[in-house]
Amino acid sequence: MLILAVRFGSGHWQAALALKRALVEEHPEIEVEVVNYLKFAGSLLDIMLRVVYQDLMIRVPPLYRRFFQYTDHQSQGSLFQQFIKTYGVPAFLLYIRRKKPDLIVSTYPVPAAVVSWLKRRGLVNCPLVTVITDYVLHLTWIQPGTDLYIAPNGLVAEDLVRRGVLPEQVAATGIPIDPRFMKKADRVPPKLLPDLPEELQGLPLVLVISGPTNFGGELSRICRLLAGLPVPHVAVVLGVRFPRLRLNLRRAVKKGPNKVFIIGYSREVPLFMAAASCLISKAGGITVSEALAAELPMLIYKALPCQEELNRDFLIREGAALSAQNLAELGTLLCDVLRNEDLRLRMREAAARLKHPDSASAAARLIARYLFSR
Repeated sequence: MLILAVRFGSGHWQAALALKRALVEEHPEIEVEVVNYLKFAGSLLDIMLRVVYQDLMIRVPPLYRRFFQYTDHQSQGSLFQQFIKTYGVPAFLLYIRRKKPDLIVSTYPVPAAVVSWLKRRGLVNCPLVTVITDYVLHLTWIQPGTDLYIAPNGLVAEDLVRRGVLPEQVAATGIPIDPRFMKKADRVPPKLLPDLPEELQGLPLVLVISGPTNFGGELSRICRLLAGLPVPHVAVVLGVRFPRLRLNLRRAVKKGPNKVFIIGYSREVPLFMAAASCLISKAGGITVSEALAAELPMLIYKALPCQEELNRDFLIREGAALSAQNLAELGTLLCDVLRNEDLRLRMREAAARLKHPDSASAAARLIARYLFSR
């Protein structure tokens, strides 16, 4: 089985890895390989996708919104669709002919479009499963020749059917995530924060997950806000990639009354989420799914245009998240969440209604059944 993803926008890659772990656990006899599709397409498509889906999204949001809306109404024969379907095909086709996969899974629209195009030309004859990794449906996810769509929830599943996909080709099992996010904890295990003084171990934990934009460059201000917040708590800021930035942030929070830990990459995000009282983050599909599985109240700040904004709106509408427009509002909302146990309970209950904690295993069972029934 071949799982195609891309390495930028790490959520697509994480979903692919979570699905692979579940497949191998459910069926050890299946050989599963996760591959970055961009290695076949070369540097031009890689650069183009990064420009469109990262640089344009971050630096020129109005232009990205126009692009998002435009491509959501393009036909399968449009120049944009034809480009993403054909660029890099020769190298990919050589790989397919060598590996001869029995089933292909894609967690990103571009490789799904490529495999669909090849299937319609008789160059690939195995089933294609597409795993949608956002809480909103964009037209690029829908490709003729797709045998099964894994949807993040019932609303996206209904939208797929409304756009012409057969109901039997859709399963709302959720975005695949690590099953460790189902676990609960009263406090952070000492091994995660060995420098946390004993007298602070009973305080609520505020978890912050920083993406590549560092909240639009406001991460240092958020850290100072956490350090000086009038409500006692402990904060953990994850995902601070650069050592110099981590050092600067640690200096910035030293004088505040609250303890703030600045951490880079961590494999223990499930444990941190299990012990946290709330999460400050953008609204990426994977982080949202993980927080819902952990029944963790969310404060959304600086969501990226289109997909993340729509994810945010969905969470607010369902009661699982609050959103701040500026730093002052973020501080006010954070104080409200930390002080108001009833509010946290309502947000946790909303998350519990929306979560798909067994998403990876459920998707793996469906995919494997589909494979073995051939």
